[in-house]
Amino acid sequence: MTAIAASGPRAQGVRWDLSRLVADAGTARSLLGDSRLAAEAFQERYHGRIASFGAADLGAALAELAAIENAVSRVGSYAGLWRSVDVNDDEARDLEATVEQEYVAIANALRFFELEWIALDDAAAGALLEAPEVERDRHHLATMRRYRPHKLTAPEERIWAERSPAATAAWQNLFEQTVANVKVAFDGGDGARDHTVDELLAYVHAGDRALRIGALDTLYAALEPLTPVLAHCYDSLVADRLVDDRLRSYDGPMAQRNLGNELETPVVEAMMAAIEARHDIAHRWYRHKAGLLGLGRLHLADQYAPLGEGRSFPYAESREIVRAAFARFSGEVEAVSEAFFTERRVDAEPRQGKRGGAFCASVAQDADSFILLNHTDRLRDVMTMAHELGHGMHFTYAARRQTALSFHAGIAIAEVPSTFAELITFDYLMDRETDADTRAALVRQELESSFATVFRQTMMARYESDAYAARGAGRTLTPDRLAAFWLDRNDRQYGDAVELPDGYRFGWSYIPHFISTRFYTYAYAFAHLASLVLYAVWREEGASFVPRYLAFLELGGAASPQDQLGAFGIDLADEATWHRGLDEMERLLELAL
Repeated sequence: MTAIAASGPRAQGVRWDLSRLVADAGTARSLLGDSRLAAEAFQERYHGRIASFGAADLGAALAELAAIENAVSRVGSYAGLWRSVDVNDDEARDLEATVEQEYVAIANALRFFELEWIALDDAAAGALLEAPEVERDRHHLATMRRYRPHKLTAPEERIWAERSPAATAAWQNLFEQTVANVKVAFDGGDGARDHTVDELLAYVHAGDRALRIGALDTLYAALEPLTPVLAHCYDSLVADRLVDDRLRSYDGPMAQRNLGNELETPVVEAMMAAIEARHDIAHRWYRHKAGLLGLGRLHLADQYAPLGEGRSFPYAESREIVRAAFARFSGEVEAVSEAFFTERRVDAEPRQGKRGGAFCASVAQDADSFILLNHTDRLRDVMTMAHELGHGMHFTYAARRQTALSFHAGIAIAEVPSTFAELITFDYLMDRETDADTRAALVRQELESSFATVFRQTMMARYESDAYAARGAGRTLTPDRLAAFWLDRNDRQYGDAVELPDGYRFGWSYIPHFISTRFYTYAYAFAHLASLVLYAVWREEGASFVPRYLAFLELGGAASPQDQLGAFGIDLADEATWHRGLDEMERLLELAL
């Protein structure tokens, strides 16, 4: 067992060392400049030549692209990680701005490669795809060609990219600024002060019911006068995306997202149909929770009301729990996860100027990933640590086998290892934890997280479908229309088990996913249910499951979700697959009742 370094309360002193990535800002700028020169040289050398490539030429070009991708990703990650722990540092902000500017120039220089590659006829491309020189990037190349029917000419693609700041980014920025600038007075128990949207939403976890309801009422009252602007932002973006769909010959507003996720439409529909058929799982819990709270019916503000949190989990103990859980699954996984701590690739101390939340940055295929946490000694922090280390396992294993062009998985697969890591940690804790209140809190936490990820995220995808269908039919997305779509989909999700306040008609207005990336949310439901299915398979098979799981981690983005999960006998197009995951949610429910 690896010795665990001492840390103070709330992970005091646990900070990462970014010099493993880049020595300093000057070195980062130099590396970025070299990358731009490499991209321009690549363009000069290969532009107009892809059609004449042999397998050796294509393999050499891919190796150069991978080197550029690694260098740019390393610098971009360094800038982003630095900024994430010191949001007020001007030098970090300047470097991040430089990275964004250079990214555009580098992308423009390299854009020709994809366009020329997908312009090859199928026979020529097929012969190249079979060549051993491109074996490691075969899936990457094949995936690019799936967009062939939807690509415009090179000049048109450049124009479309150049117009983005005015046509899309401007509306997205307006939305973000409008929501970010919400400051409304509210008394959370320590006197009235201005609150942001996120601060008001955080009160849904408060123990005081009046406080929870008051925070939501305050939030919706603050949002109401902003909804004409927020709705107009969304209406403009949806209209623009529908034009993009038409120009690129997509057969529906979800088609681009499905293609990006490498999921066929019947797979997505089978999953969502299964989810919508099992809303009763959540309804049973909501009715039971209402009884535990002494209520006749749960209010929306009571959905995440605490029923007891259990004991505290100092950082050192949390780390030991996750280590032991991973070790029980695989000694190799344990060793990989421990390296994050021993190599100072974790920043867990909450402090002023550091961004909230948690993430695992993949960095680059030829560099180690880093994890940001904000550990506050709570049960939830244990599962967050496991989740982010699950991402870290995926990045580490994939980087060993894949190139820079193939080691990143799409979100539908990317969230599977992280959720599975949570589940094996949950399994370990349920076996070892003796405090009854903590065990109960753990089950409720996992159950309610599943509801939020599976039922809510699917509901939001359906809401988006309603909005795109209306705009496609020439109906402007006004606040009232969006409210009607939102309430209809939420009524189906919650049924009569939860009371929705009148102000909830504005619940659509502040959600960034609708603005930034359409139909982003259903991938979370996909990954969560897929993880639950894998969890069920692991419990059935035991040790024989582990080698196949490690092979799955090594694939990264080098195979489709169906091919990756098919190795476990999972058929994504079969609705029964998704019901198997939902059965696991029902098993959690039985533990909670």
